[in-house]
Amino acid sequence: MRKGIYMNKLALLLMLAAALCAQRITDTKTADFRGGGGGEGKCTIEVDVDDVAEVEISGNRAQIRTLSGGPASFRRFECNQEMPNNPSDFRFQGIDGRGRQSLVRNPGRGPAVIRIEDSKGGREGYTFDIFWRGGNGNGGGFGNGNGNGGGFGNGNGNGGGFGNGNGNGGGFGNGNNNWNREVNYRGRGDGYFRQERGSNERLFNCRVTISRRGEIEVSFETNGQNRISFNGRIQRLDRDRIYADMNGSNWGGIMEIDTDGRNRVQNISMRQNSGRNRYELSWHD
Repeated sequence: MRKGIYMNKLALLLMLAAALCAQRITDTKTADFRGGGGGEGKCTIEVDVDDVAEVEISGNRAQIRTLSGGPASFRRFECNQEMPNNPSDFRFQGIDGRGRQSLVRNPGRGPAVIRIEDSKGGREGYTFDIFWRGGNGNGGGFGNGNGNGGGFGNGNGNGGGFGNGNGNGGGFGNGNNNWNREVNYRGRGDGYFRQERGSNERLFNCRVTISRRGEIEVSFETNGQNRISFNGRIQRLDRDRIYADMNGSNWGGIMEIDTDGRNRVQNISMRQNSGRNRYELSWHD
């Protein structure tokens, strides 16, 4: 009886040891800083993965935890500034790689965690970007912006976001990236939607609706007498360019919308270079 209990405990310990070995840290790296700090934070990370791994990022350090397959490792870890402990408006964007990349945990009470799943045999290089704006007690944020056009202020808040914008032209909300105007645009224009697996469509008759809360709807008619539609929210603003996190029936990603600074849309672009549903969308007025 005692021998049986001992063998069961031994088997359990061996199973736990195997699980810990399978989920081991196989590489660590300190960020190489390039470009000036301030403004929006950004890091570009490139890794080698064989099967499944998770990249954990905290401050200026990152580590790879290999969950299965051969040991994953870093190729590159470049940032324009150190990521704060609790960044505002944290975003992830996969850039390159044949498998799946996904954000599984936002930073805050621990590191940011990106999971990479490479289902095909052999090693593969993956590249992704992370973005943020300020953070609590570490790097400030965008301040009140009292100059003409709202400005981006001195960054004295806790993570900030876009400031109050008390000057001419307003700003972009009250420190939480809010959008404070409406857009209702229609224009014929011309463009295309190309899928790696599927037909290519010509795009025209674009419609863009943006609410004061930053909710966006974008649709196009196609030469196949269909409509392609996306909806999502504004993620950030760069002068007259809007970056929005958008989703369609089978597609998703960051859509870039160029405007004339008012209610007229001039260009729209969106692409996915990794995963199964690779595509490219481009339209201009």
